[in-house]
Amino acid sequence: MRPVFIVLEGIDGTGKTTAASAIKEHLESKGHKVVVTAEPTKGMIGKMVAETDDLSPETEALLFTADRACHTKEISDLISNGTSVISDRYYVSTLAYQSAAGMDEAWLRALNSKIIREPDVTLILDMDPELSLKRVDSRGEKSRFEKLEYQRKVRDAYLRIAEEKDYPIIDASASKEKVAASIINEIDRRL
Repeated sequence: MRPVFIVLEGIDGTGKTTAASAIKEHLESKGHKVVVTAEPTKGMIGKMVAETDDLSPETEALLFTADRACHTKEISDLISNGTSVISDRYYVSTLAYQSAAGMDEAWLRALNSKIIREPDVTLILDMDPELSLKRVDSRGEKSRFEKLEYQRKVRDAYLRIAEEKDYPIIDASASKEKVAASIINEIDRRL
């Protein structure tokens, strides 16, 4: 069975972590060995970008990309060893979040083009930012990215990229069961 690389993208609070668990269970039921990863990673660079609030947008983009370069190697190694990978965020997050902050998207694409591995499937989990931030509120403290106007810009960027790249858009405001069913249907259809 060929290992696959699946990425879940979307604004904060859309249920990417929950969806990753459903996908993992589905793939394992089909005989896949599966690892779930996330960006930023728990590695040194990922921790640095996650824990530092006063970075310039350029520095932040460079650190996210450096973290992604390490992550991509890990993903490639896992796939080479027969393990499927589900990632909670990947390079489209940089395009959406950093371009929403005013960074040049062409520069962001060029920066990432040398280090990414194209996923087999990228899914955009979408919902109104007001609803997603209510979910985030229930988790406790918000990150610097979790502000309503900013999340609206990020959502718009995700939707534009999804249309450009023909990524499936999943209604993440539905029940967990419906979201999982929609995701699994898209994955099965595309693989």
